[in-house]
Amino acid sequence: MPDLLAEITAAARAYYAQANALPLTATDFLSWLDEQPPARRADLLARGLVASRAEPHFLRYCLECRGYAMRAFMAPRLSVPAYELWAAHGEFNGDLPPHGIAR
Repeated sequence: MPDLLAEITAAARAYYAQANALPLTATDFLSWLDEQPPARRADLLARGLVASRAEPHFLRYCLECRGYAMRAFMAPRLSVPAYELWAAHGEFNGDLPPHGIAR
């Protein structure tokens, strides 16, 4: 399993790295906030846009809104066992920290 986790982590890191070329705006942030559960929304709002720019869920939202689908990105980059593990466990980010993707 460690090899599969490393494979998933590397692919997820490459996926999120695409966000480096995007301007992530206050409009993106507010649109994303609207889709969050109320209990989480308050925490995210308190953290603000700057902190959210390292939030995997926010980055995925921004990328997917611009046509960069994570499933389409991951499928050709993962082996079949790694993709099956990734899909079966909620399309997780491997070993990447839950909050704090380097941009």
